[in-house]
Amino acid sequence: MKSSFVIGKVKGIDIEINLSWIVIFALLTYTLATNYLPSVFDGIETTTAWLISGLMAVLFFTSVLLHELSHSIVANGLGVEVKRITLFIFGGLAQMEKDVDQPVKELKIAIAGPAMSVFLSILFYGAGTLMDFLELSLVFREPAYYLSTVNLILAVFNLVPAFPLDGGRVLRAILWKATGDRKKATRITSGMGSFFGYLLIFNGIFLAFGGNVFNGLWMLFIGWFITQAAQTGYQQVLMDDIFNKICVKEFMTKNVVSVEYHVNLADLVEEYFLRYKYSIFPVIRINDIMGIVSLNEIKKVDRTLWAETTVASVAYPLNDNLVVSPSDCVSKAMDKAFKNNVGRVLVMEGGELLGIVSKTDILNYLRIQSQIGGMESDTRNTRN
Repeated sequence: MKSSFVIGKVKGIDIEINLSWIVIFALLTYTLATNYLPSVFDGIETTTAWLISGLMAVLFFTSVLLHELSHSIVANGLGVEVKRITLFIFGGLAQMEKDVDQPVKELKIAIAGPAMSVFLSILFYGAGTLMDFLELSLVFREPAYYLSTVNLILAVFNLVPAFPLDGGRVLRAILWKATGDRKKATRITSGMGSFFGYLLIFNGIFLAFGGNVFNGLWMLFIGWFITQAAQTGYQQVLMDDIFNKICVKEFMTKNVVSVEYHVNLADLVEEYFLRYKYSIFPVIRINDIMGIVSLNEIKKVDRTLWAETTVASVAYPLNDNLVVSPSDCVSKAMDKAFKNNVGRVLVMEGGELLGIVSKTDILNYLRIQSQIGGMESDTRNTRN
């Protein structure tokens, strides 16, 4: 069962709702209908309270959506593609296809969301003031003032200088610009994000034990979410550094075993696959690499025909998605290895085969680098 479903598209961006969002939408509507509105309007009818509460909840989540859309539209305009916005239990999340590559872009994207929330706060406040002037019923005015306050709180909360909140991204952009070191800027703001997250967690526990269970648990979950996102954000930057700075020549497998194009499939299985235990082999024809051969191609041929079928007749032809340069970065090799349905890329230069890289090689290398990065972080913390 899918956990999210698309409800529409804006500016080419899919808007989807996570099933967890339905829970918080229902809780918000319930709280407004049974607690907030009865405390504001004496004797309000139950049906009216529920209708107004439902409308307020819709407008609140529309505000959250507009907040995220502002991020996304600015990001798309700056070349950082956003294809999807998901509304879920903690609010909204714009899913970028890649991380920002310049601090100025980061700043513009980060500030767009709070700017929209401030604009909406002013808009709702203006609507409430106009209703006051027209002496309309408090039933219309109070929801406008409520939404004005909520949007202002949303802007202020997001401007807390703790990554991954918008304020943390603004601070990261400033530090990144000042130091020229995105990793260092992320480490600092992620640390602030973790601290802020733990602060919310402890405050949530305090509120829960003080009798305010709902708000306490809600703050605890938000704190946990921010803490996890802050730590994940820093790990992602470490991985991005590896993706874009490490060359495949540093971890490719050299001395690759290749097979001549005229070898028959029976010998290929006996002398290569069973002997070397590899799942693919580059195919050579007159000293040139013409493609690769894998067990998948062999399985398509009737076993009785193996002795009279040559490797050349079943080889997968060489193409751009099968080849990387030794100076190409990890991200390029990984992208091709995951796209070519082979799971490997040949490392070539000037027509010469220098090595081979598999998905497993890449993932193992990233895992080791991530652990080393964590060790370096622990060492820094110990020294401090």
